[in-house]
Amino acid sequence: MTLHIAVGVLRRGRQVLISQRRAGKPGAGQWEFPGGKCEPGESVQAALRRELAEELGIEVRRRRPLIRLRHRYPDREVLLDTWLVDDWGGEPVGREGQAIRWLDVPELSGAGLLEADRPIVAALELPSRYAFTPPDMRIEALKMRWPAIPDDWLVRLRLPSLDDAQYRALVLALWRPDGPMLAVDRPGLDWDADLPAGALVWHLPHRDLPGCAVSRPAWARWRIASCHGEAERDAALAAGVDALVVGSVRPTPSHPSRAPMRWPRWRALIDPAGLPAYAIGGLVPADLDAARCAGATGVAGIRGFWN
Repeated sequence: MTLHIAVGVLRRGRQVLISQRRAGKPGAGQWEFPGGKCEPGESVQAALRRELAEELGIEVRRRRPLIRLRHRYPDREVLLDTWLVDDWGGEPVGREGQAIRWLDVPELSGAGLLEADRPIVAALELPSRYAFTPPDMRIEALKMRWPAIPDDWLVRLRLPSLDDAQYRALVLALWRPDGPMLAVDRPGLDWDADLPAGALVWHLPHRDLPGCAVSRPAWARWRIASCHGEAERDAALAAGVDALVVGSVRPTPSHPSRAPMRWPRWRALIDPAGLPAYAIGGLVPADLDAARCAGATGVAGIRGFWN
């Protein structure tokens, strides 16, 4: 049996709200994002409004999809339909006797959250726009454009023409703590020697997934894998990655022989994964709302992000 749970992540500036599981409930003492199960015939939006009114005494005014994920416990499966709530009426209080607290997003990883809620933290931390550099992009052109790239982007340096020394030098030249998040696809380089812990994202191409068990080096804040079907998705899950890039959603000139999966197929592919997922393939940043409606954390792309 699958329980459909409406989950609300209340965000106030840099902070989000979590509540503590009460005594007598599974996971008592641990922390979670507030919400509850959808009643028969009740829409998830109605359940979200009702649960947050009952638990916190607030009226939801504005919300958007954040992530849908499934999690299996020994005795049940839950579908967490998670929404980011950034406007509400009233001041949240623990109306059912539960403790609540506000934390900065980076503090959530050490807050004692339920295991099922941990992918929600990744969905909150990961940028909503993920730009891949075109493989033929010249280093000087990238450096010239870098100051104009929004700080809330994730950028994968996908530059196969560079040797390891050139690639390393480019990463060190571009990285800054308050700049765009960088994803690298050369984990064998010794990034720990020059960058702080959690400075980079490790992107695994789909060809590297079979039989791969991914440990987390100190420099890697997140591990993301590309996949285009069930077999690659399952290999990514077996490798223990934190997020996925899935496509192609639409026709794309970079993979002209690959049939587009469109949004219904895309959602069916990522729904069992229980991880944040970026949609890729013929998409541009303006497609973000459509991607979120399909359950995506964000959109990824190559030339559509640079033109």
